[in-house]
Amino acid sequence: MYKKGDIWISAVLYMALGIIVIALILAASLPLINKIKDRNTFSETKKLLLAVDDTIKIVSREGPGSQRELSPLTINKGQLFIDPQKDRIYWQLKTSAKIIEPGISIQEGVLNLTFNPTVVKDEYLMTISLDYSDDVDINLNSAYKSPFVGHYTALISHTGQYVNSPLGNTMPVVLITIS
Repeated sequence: MYKKGDIWISAVLYMALGIIVIALILAASLPLINKIKDRNTFSETKKLLLAVDDTIKIVSREGPGSQRELSPLTINKGQLFIDPQKDRIYWQLKTSAKIIEPGISIQEGVLNLTFNPTVVKDEYLMTISLDYSDDVDINLNSAYKSPFVGHYTALISHTGQYVNSPLGNTMPVVLITIS
């Protein structure tokens, strides 16, 4: 008579134990999965910024009227800033993944990589930047405000205008239109 109750109790206990084990595995693996995702995002964003840099350089070398389209310009995670006042383009992401050594700046080709700790324990601010302050005068035309997150189309064009750089050389004016 008590056998039926014992079977149900053991079945419930086994199910509870299974749920607890699955919850522990997920709790342990989710931070690792998020760190791997952030590393992948970092790598993809470096490729994207290198493509933006190549496009800006090609347009500025080809001269007035030259233009190229970057589509899609996708920022899935983090924020892309275009700062026309400082002629700088940079991307930032807060992460717990230790991609590079915190507190140092690394020059990787034209990209400047920085990785600084935030006020939150084990959280870092990752920044990848392109600086055009001595090469190209960047202007931004967009219905959207910087920072950019999501899917966009970027049209990079040479305006035909030139300005003097702080070093005294002539720089082309390049317009970035985000739509």
